[in-house]
Amino acid sequence: MKITLIGLGLIGASIAKALKGKARITGIDQDASTVGRALTDGVISHGGAELSLASGSDMVIVAVPVGSIVETIGRAIPYLDDGTVVTDTGSTKAHIVRSIDEIWPSFIGSHPIAGKENPGYASSQADLFSSAMTIITPSPATRAGCIENVRRMWEWCGSLTCIMDPQLHDELMAVISHMPHLLSFVSMSMAGSVQIHRELLGAGFRDFTRIAASDPVMWRDIFLENAGNILPLIDQYREELKKLRDLIEQGRGQELEDTLTAYARIRRGLYGDSR
Repeated sequence: MKITLIGLGLIGASIAKALKGKARITGIDQDASTVGRALTDGVISHGGAELSLASGSDMVIVAVPVGSIVETIGRAIPYLDDGTVVTDTGSTKAHIVRSIDEIWPSFIGSHPIAGKENPGYASSQADLFSSAMTIITPSPATRAGCIENVRRMWEWCGSLTCIMDPQLHDELMAVISHMPHLLSFVSMSMAGSVQIHRELLGAGFRDFTRIAASDPVMWRDIFLENAGNILPLIDQYREELKKLRDLIEQGRGQELEDTLTAYARIRRGLYGDSR
């Protein structure tokens, strides 16, 4: 089985490493040094910058920033055989699925819930998807057989899988991923003076701001692609912050405690008392 990966960053290279020995892997990336390293490491058997390298593939996996996925697949299609299964790894799905459904019948979206704040080939690892969940987002236009083929590929990578509607996926990701990343990024705007007190930084600050080191290009595209779900959440966060501000300003201690207790109860319900 020939699988072509377009994009050999953190996610793409991790897929290639996870699939090593399970398929013939071709890697496509605009960075010649990345392709060279992947070839030297034996992560891919063929590689280069040309999309024509995808010719003859049984499956093409597009692991580029979400703002480039539709355009990249469109440029790759002339080199694909009829029936070649195409999937992506983007953190948004609705727009991508709608757009590709119009031009390629064997496309199905997917999103591995795995990653690290450090991007690039150097951060990739074969076990990145081990026991992680991957969301697969078919549509009514998805060709029969695509779901099982993509599910099997992710299971080869060690991932668990679930099926979800693309729009529901974007609504959910806005709450559990996109807004937390946005808030972590924003918190850095108030951390300028922290540099001179680095020795005082505790686990709370480190854990909250860890994801602010993530790839800005990737997150720029995600925020713009999912703006319809993110913008209302920003307004909701502003309302919650205003409520807390009013309680603090007015010294309403019991109400403040009750509000924080309600927040804590929700968190414990999500993860259990051990976290």
